[in-house]
Formats: sequence, C-alpha cells, structure tokens
Amino acid sequence: MYEYCIGIDFGTTNTRTSYFVDGERKFLTTLPSVIFVDEAGEVSVGLAAQNKGAVQPENMIGSAKKYIGNLEIDKTWNCNGYIYNSTDSAVEILKEIRRQFIEWNNLEENVEIGAVITVPAIFNDNQRSEIRKAGEIADFEILWILEDSTAAAIEIFHDKIIDNKILIIDIGGGTFDISILEKDGQTYRALAIDGEDNFGGDDFDRIIFQRLIYQIEDEVKINLSNSFTAMIAESEYNKLLNRLMIEARRIKENLSSSERCEITLNDLVKFDGKSYSLHFTISRAEFDEMCRPLYEKIFDRLENFILENNLRLEEIGSLILAGGTCQIPYIRQKISGALGKVPEKLSEDLRLTASGAARVAEMKNAEENLKLESVLPHSLGVAIMNFERKMVFDRLLAKGTPYPCEVTREYETAFNNQTRIDVNIYEAGNEKESDLKFHRFRGTLSLKNLPPAPKGKTFVDVKFEYTEDQSLRVTAIDKQRANHFERQIIEKPARLEEKFYDKRN
Repeated sequence: MYEYCIGIDFGTTNTRTSYFVDGERKFLTTLPSVIFVDEAGEVSVGLAAQNKGAVQPENMIGSAKKYIGNLEIDKTWNCNGYIYNSTDSAVEILKEIRRQFIEWNNLEENVEIGAVITVPAIFNDNQRSEIRKAGEIADFEILWILEDSTAAAIEIFHDKIIDNKILIIDIGGGTFDISILEKDGQTYRALAIDGEDNFGGDDFDRIIFQRLIYQIEDEVKINLSNSFTAMIAESEYNKLLNRLMIEARRIKENLSSSERCEITLNDLVKFDGKSYSLHFTISRAEFDEMCRPLYEKIFDRLENFILENNLRLEEIGSLILAGGTCQIPYIRQKISGALGKVPEKLSEDLRLTASGAARVAEMKNAEENLKLESVLPHSLGVAIMNFERKMVFDRLLAKGTPYPCEVTREYETAFNNQTRIDVNIYEAGNEKESDLKFHRFRGTLSLKNLPPAPKGKTFVDVKFEYTEDQSLRVTAIDKQRANHFERQIIEKPARLEEKFYDKRN
C-alpha cells in the first residue's frame, strides 16, 4: 500500500489531478498539457510553457498526446536543438504533476505515490503502454491505466444501484469516445467501445482559427499560407499563428456560455511597417454553422454505434457527456434530444474523470473489491496474401471481445522454399474493410531459418493474447520444429515474398 495516491486525467489540452485527504476530495490546479524547452534544455510546463511559447512558439509542444504510441507516425519536435517525442512530452507533464503534489502537501521528494492515469477508451495497448511508461519515468507507481469513461461512471455512480446501461460520450481536445457500461455491485463492465483517437476540440479550434486567418487576409490583402507569401519574418509569423490559435480556443469556450463573442487583438502583427489590430465578432449560430461537418461526424458515429450494438434507447438509464468539447451547447442539446435523456450533471463536469481516477486509486490501494472489466476497442489481426496475391487484413481478435482473451490460428507458407515468415500485426481502422490501407501496422514477429519446402507444406500457429493488464502478446510456432518465437517490433512491414496464405482458403 502507498501512503499517497492520486488520479490523473491526462488530457490532450489540459491535465487534471485529484486526490483524497481524510475522505475529502481535492484537486491540483488544472495544468495545460504544454511544455517549452529553452536554449539550456530546461523544461517549463503548463502556463509557464504557454507564456514562453507566446514569444517562441517553435520551441513549445502542445497536443502531443494525439501522437503517443502511434507506430505509423513517428512525431518529434525540435525545441532549441533538443528532440522530444510525444512520450517525452508526457513524462515532463507528469513530472510536473508529481512536483506540484509534493509541494502542495509538503512531502519528501522521494515519497512513493500511487497513481491511476486515465486514457481514452479507444486507445490501444501500445498507446496505453506509452502512457504507463511515461508515468513510471515520472516516478509514479502505476496502479492502473483506466478508461476515461469508466472513471467518469465510477465517480457519478459511486455507491449507487444502477439497473440500466450507462452511455458515455467523451470528447476531449483530441480524442472522441463512445462507451456503454453497466454496473453490477462493485463491478464496472464496459460492453462496447467506439470512437476516434485524433478528433476533438482541436478540430473546432481550427475552424475558428481559419476564420481569423481569412479575415486578416481579406483586410490586409496578403497570403498567410507561410511567412514568405506573407512577407513576414518567420519568428513573427509563428507568433502570429500561435496567438490566433490561442484566441480561437478562447472564442470557442466563450461561445459555450454566451450567444455572441467579440474580441479585439491589438498590435497583432506589423504589415508594411504598420501595426495591425484585429476586431472579430462571431455568434454562436455562426459557429454552429461553421462546425456543421464536425457535428455530423459526431452524430453519425453515435448513430452507427447504437445500431451496431443493437442498443435500444429505453436501455439507456443514464447519459454522461464528458470532456471539454461536450460543453458545446449544440452537442449537448442535439445528443440529449436524440436520445431523450438529460445528461447527468455535476458541478465538476470537467474534473469528473480525474475525480473518478482518484477514487479508483484509493480503492485499488486499499485492495477493496472493485472490479473493472472492458472490451477490445479495435479488432486485431495479421496481414495475409489472398489467392489474388493481394495483401488483406485477417481478423483474429474481434472488436468488442471481453479481455483477457486469446485465439490461435494456423497459416501456411505462400511460396516454394520459403525460409522466413514475418507475421505482420495490424489493428483494424475501418472494421468493414479488408485492404491493409485501412488498418494500422503494429509490429512484426519473425520466423527465420525455416526448412525449405513446397508452398503450403510449412504450417505456423499464430497466437494472439490480450492480457488483463491491457497488453497484446503475439507468439508463433513453427509446427514442424515446434520452435517458439516472441513478438519483435520492426520499423516497417516485411516484403511481399515473406508473407503467407491463410490455410483456411
């Protein structure tokens, strides 16, 4: 057991932290999920990073969570010559959380702190693993990596008897989750999960940002596509874009509480030696019209989710709208009207997930009888060559399967005298498509030095296991020699001739 435990809602835009002291719930100050690296390599986090980034935005990193654990996009940032990836950014943010918690509670630097960190329900095991790694590097004892939706449900329905299903829609700065849960005593069980890990409030910010750009271009008659076409020094150009993006977010947030927003940005930038100030006005109705494609994306996803899971509206006992983007009035009104449910309302909507994580941390640390069950957010499988010699996705573990779970399937070689097989592992993107371009490459497990044989005469068993601690384990066995090989990650998929056929065909 740990003397101190906290719950961390690690967000794309903001990170929120909650903990309990003598049964009383407390919160650290909301920390913007932003870091800044200066010329000496010193890192600032949160508001301090934003303030320094206003002057040198090229040395500031924000919304890095959208790229964490993504094996296809190796996103890095060069800040004053120091290279950071998304996991590095997460480490710095979590280190700052630890520092603040210690300072606020007058603790020793080396104190052990147990932590539950929440992630979007749609996150795969690699994304969860990177969050866990970041927490461990930041010197937390990780008790659990918990879905945001489950944390929110636990906080709202703690010590309450719930007969019907709980529908949670969680749209944050860069992720979008839909989950159905049920509560059975002290067991919280996710029945279905869907969403996107690169969609959220940032997309709404960009709509307003682009509107600001258009107005400046129209008033000054310049092209702001880049610093060259705008005839502005690159440093000034970067500061202009950063300031506009910050203002775009503020405008969006203001429109959640006001029907109209009017701002003046004085001395925004200099054109032809003259200082330019921007006066901008927008109504909530105009904003809603601009964001219609984004709204349709949300509502279409929700409708498909309900249909695919055969969910009857009368089965929904409670509706939770979590995440900052769900504070947009049009989203709340439209979802509530479509489902015929008034969303559960707490005074701490935006801190709901962190509070639930803190409660789970306390219960886990006390070894209380809390059970959390979930399902696979994506199907998992391998690449195979069909008889048309086209590479396709073969599903082994289906989306929605409760875990822990496992499955084994037999495959055979595709070519004569094939001495190597690379089992290329994929996560389903579009569940209805078989073409590999619709799916995410996750890694490769290699079987080498196979004895030469005619095609179809060497058989391989591929086993997928998704463990209770949310990890994917892939093994393969050359059945002729019973050799056992573990998963090996490589940078890119293997060459065509190293594939194999599905023996079932």
